[in-house]
Amino acid sequence: MSKAPAREQDPLNPESDVFWDPELLRQPPPPPPASDGGSYSLKHVDPAPKVQGEAINVSTTLKRPAGPAPDDEVAAVSNQPLLSGPEAKRMRETAQAFGYGNQNPGEQIRMGAATDGFRKMYVGALHMSTTERSLNEYFSRWGEVQHCQVLRDKETGMTKGFGFVTMVDPKSCARILSQAVHIVDNRTIRVSLTHSTKNLDFKPKNPRNYEEKIELIHEVGKIDVREGRIYVGQLPDNVSPNILASHFSQYGIVATSNVSRAVHNTMKKNFGFVNFKETMAVKRVLQNPRHYINDKYVDITLSKFGMETLLSDSIIWLWGLDWSVNNDDLNRHFSQYGNVYHAMHIHNPVTGEKRGYGFIDFVDESSTKKALGAAHKNQNRFEVKGQRGHFGKFLPQKTKRDLMYIEDRFGNLLLKQMYNKVPDSGTWGGGKDHNESIKKEGAKTITCKLPKQMLPTVVGDDGKIVADIARDSKTKITLIKAAPQETACMFHIVGNEQNCKTAQYMMQIKIKERMKKGTSQKYAR
Repeated sequence: MSKAPAREQDPLNPESDVFWDPELLRQPPPPPPASDGGSYSLKHVDPAPKVQGEAINVSTTLKRPAGPAPDDEVAAVSNQPLLSGPEAKRMRETAQAFGYGNQNPGEQIRMGAATDGFRKMYVGALHMSTTERSLNEYFSRWGEVQHCQVLRDKETGMTKGFGFVTMVDPKSCARILSQAVHIVDNRTIRVSLTHSTKNLDFKPKNPRNYEEKIELIHEVGKIDVREGRIYVGQLPDNVSPNILASHFSQYGIVATSNVSRAVHNTMKKNFGFVNFKETMAVKRVLQNPRHYINDKYVDITLSKFGMETLLSDSIIWLWGLDWSVNNDDLNRHFSQYGNVYHAMHIHNPVTGEKRGYGFIDFVDESSTKKALGAAHKNQNRFEVKGQRGHFGKFLPQKTKRDLMYIEDRFGNLLLKQMYNKVPDSGTWGGGKDHNESIKKEGAKTITCKLPKQMLPTVVGDDGKIVADIARDSKTKITLIKAAPQETACMFHIVGNEQNCKTAQYMMQIKIKERMKKGTSQKYAR
């Protein structure tokens, strides 16, 4: 049996690739053409040669001859199983409704798989505050929504600006696509069918935490932020302004950043603030529920008022307050645990609307511990004027977020209301450090007089200055109320001899600073 003559292989023919078929490489080369002994000349070629048998396909792009492909070949190429008669009819009708009626069955099957049966849509150009809840509320107008997803960055939790919406009925999807303009969260978005079979559905490891995060993003999107400043605390000692700027630069352009050290502020704790060039960056920061700087968790607030209250160790929080409970009621009730420095039912300083929560700031931390002990014993419940409320060391998460959202334009007014009066009598200090110092070296009382006009300088608004002096000097300072006709007031300073002298010296420094400001020369322009 004679072998078939060897045929030259076309290297550009994808059906016969000589470079990758090892069998062809092992075949011997074709024999040279027979020579008749005459002179060499080119062989005459017929302009229209007739090829016997099957024509050789030398196309470099097509795997098969041009023309419509049979259904079985389409199914093989698209890796999709053949549809039954009713399913194929239903597919053709659905494809016709979406404008794919003229496509071949293979393309219709591919689009059906990519769009989950012409039910899955791509939504783009989303606002940063748009969440799954926003999309669900919007697209449910046209029918039942099966699933919504907004793609987010894994590190920061910020949205990537697009997502997917899957409807239950393809007809609902067709009605949505028939509308030219779609607006979600005051922003025009892009809506179209998906064109990729890649599965981007995200399944969170902890669905409960993920739902809380979505709730937070939706909540932050509704608040009105007008200032691009945030406060961060409590910070570790090794945090610098550059570290703050580096951490928060992922949320927006940082204009300035600074750190206030514990030795330079009244809170005696490290905190910082960051100014952004745009307010949208502040919302991005708030949408991330947890921030860690140098591996330490920090709180974020929009006002110095919020940061001072959160960092204070002498504060207990109140929540569930009735609107009729005022600051004086709270002061009288909680004075049973010790001297109250501040008592406030937090409210909107512009409208006067009460927020239903507040705090008690005690003069001594031992009073705070006593009140917290009572809170644990009474299951965090108390009663004032027949109205029940709750108190404890920490605020509930949702109430705490309301405190975080108070901006400086409101927080500064609340601080001003807290420190808007100079007391004419009271007692400050006398805490744990004071008691330990007098146990070691004994107690001594020093009495001193000051003019009444110096009370704002030495005592300060609501006793803030004298409270700092008593705390730093480890003494107990009592202001005796003077008669209306008297021009001087009396102070009793209790502590060991050295601490009493320290308190007197600090008072003198305050008076000298005030007198220096009053006698400084002022030049007219």
